[in-house]
Amino acid sequence: MPKEIRLNALEQGNPSFQAFGLWAHPNDRSMDYTKLSYWTNYARMLERGLFDNFFLADVYGIPDVYEGKADAALRNGSQSPSLDPAIVVAGMAGATSNLCFTMTGSASYEQPYQFARRLSTLDHMTEGRLGWNIVTSYLRSGALAMGKPSLTEHDLRYEMADEFCEAVYRLWEESWAEGALLKDKEKRLYTDPSKIKEIVYEGQFHKFRAIHAVETSPQRTPVLFQAGGSERGRQFAATHAEGVYLNGTKPELVKAQVGRVRQALADQGRDPQSVKFFTGVSVFVDETEALAKARYEDYRKYTSFEGLIAAMSGIMGIDLSRYPPDEIIQYEKNDANQSALEMFTRGNQWTLRQVLEEKALCGTNVAIIGDPGQVAEEMIRWMDETDIDGFNIARIVNPETTENFIEMVVPELQKRGRYKTEYRPGTFREKLFGYSRIAPDHMAGKFRR
Repeated sequence: MPKEIRLNALEQGNPSFQAFGLWAHPNDRSMDYTKLSYWTNYARMLERGLFDNFFLADVYGIPDVYEGKADAALRNGSQSPSLDPAIVVAGMAGATSNLCFTMTGSASYEQPYQFARRLSTLDHMTEGRLGWNIVTSYLRSGALAMGKPSLTEHDLRYEMADEFCEAVYRLWEESWAEGALLKDKEKRLYTDPSKIKEIVYEGQFHKFRAIHAVETSPQRTPVLFQAGGSERGRQFAATHAEGVYLNGTKPELVKAQVGRVRQALADQGRDPQSVKFFTGVSVFVDETEALAKARYEDYRKYTSFEGLIAAMSGIMGIDLSRYPPDEIIQYEKNDANQSALEMFTRGNQWTLRQVLEEKALCGTNVAIIGDPGQVAEEMIRWMDETDIDGFNIARIVNPETTENFIEMVVPELQKRGRYKTEYRPGTFREKLFGYSRIAPDHMAGKFRR
């Protein structure tokens, strides 16, 4: 039976995320990103379109690899300046009742106790509609900002993240047993202390003794997402992820990534079908194909090539100012974002000119351009050929392009029986998987009391 398509809005709390420079378009409202009303209106719009999840990406630091400084990123509002996603999620949750939220949080620079507390608080505030996108932070500027002498080596960051995740799982799942909350007014007993345990954690990178600070939240452990595409990243995903975010320019490349992660899951004793996969797309739709192409060309007039290359240089860890326009970008092993580096080098042989021509409006996403039926059919094709579960749809001109998608493409997907007509009840995990607590074959499930 064909899979139902699931949709995540892909965002970041800054002026330009994937469509670089489009904040300058006359119809764009992204300069209002520092206002709560911007985010609450955004959330209500997505809920009208029955979107599953608002995925809020984040990174510590500012892209400063291009020409060895941050000027180009700052000048163009390119993934900087940037807001704290936890605050944004809390504001949006109060304006919605079904839309779920995935907050990016760094396992490289947080402390387990305070981070576990923050996410448990958000899981309460969202009434169980919270996910965590686990990242290891790839910008050198972020490492320096957090007091580190340099960016930690790529694979070591994942080792540190393995330990960090184990630590927060123990706080979420092991500290408070079932039945610890009494809330008995007559007996004047709020908790049963015999069912609350102090966690003593002695790791290589983290050490603490603590009772988890927050009473058990609706999900305990939020839904866990991860986006690493490197070999070490796949191992990490196989251990920790319930959802995986992928990027790829061709269906066959994405299908291969899905297959590799499913095999890694099986190797670790987890159900290979227990993880959902999502790939990034940027959609340009209008009533006819000609109008959609005209819309795309109109948007192109406002793109910032400098903003794009500043962001790409930071993501890939390569100063692209060194490359002549028609020279193929070479793979250079470094400690930045290796999945993006692979995508633009080993996955495809891209020149700087190709990147400028094809990626200024969609970044690491795939662009889909057409009338509503064409867009719907292309999305269905990607679903059926790659074994993914849905898409991360990025903002281009906000709110125009998202409104167009909801008004034009969503009905087409529903007509074809590939998209829901109403929300399922429950927490984020219940909506995604049909069960409330994390699966017992997951590491977090093994700490459940």
